[in-house]
Amino acid sequence: MRGMMLAVLMAFLAGTALAQDSDSAIGNETPTADQAQDKAKTDTADEAKEPEEFKVPPGYQAKQRGKKMLYCKKSLESGTRFSQEKCYSETQLREMELAREQDQSTFEQNRKVCANPETCAGG
Repeated sequence: MRGMMLAVLMAFLAGTALAQDSDSAIGNETPTADQAQDKAKTDTADEAKEPEEFKVPPGYQAKQRGKKMLYCKKSLESGTRFSQEKCYSETQLREMELAREQDQSTFEQNRKVCANPETCAGG
C-alpha cells in the first residue's frame, strides 16, 4: 500500500515539475504591456464618447427625492397582495440595462452553439 502511494506521489510531483518546465503562458499572441496600455486607452476613448440621452424605461416614473432624481416602479411581490415601490437612480438603471443586454447576448450565444453538427438543423 505504501509503495503504491509513493508511486502516485512521485508521478504527481514529476507531472508538476514537467508542467513548470514547459513554455510559459506568454506567447507571440499575448500583447506586451505597451500594447495592452494602448488597447486600454482605445477602449476608454470609445467609452468617453458622449453618453446617449437617458430614456425612462417603460413602467418607471420619475420622482424627485431631495436633490436626487429617482425612477420608481410599483410591483407585486410574490406571496403578498401589497405592492412595493422600488426606486433606482439613472446609473443603476443603466447598469441594470447593460447587465440585461449582456445576459441576453450570452443566452443567444449559448442557444446558437451546436455541439454535434449531425443534430443541428441544416448541418
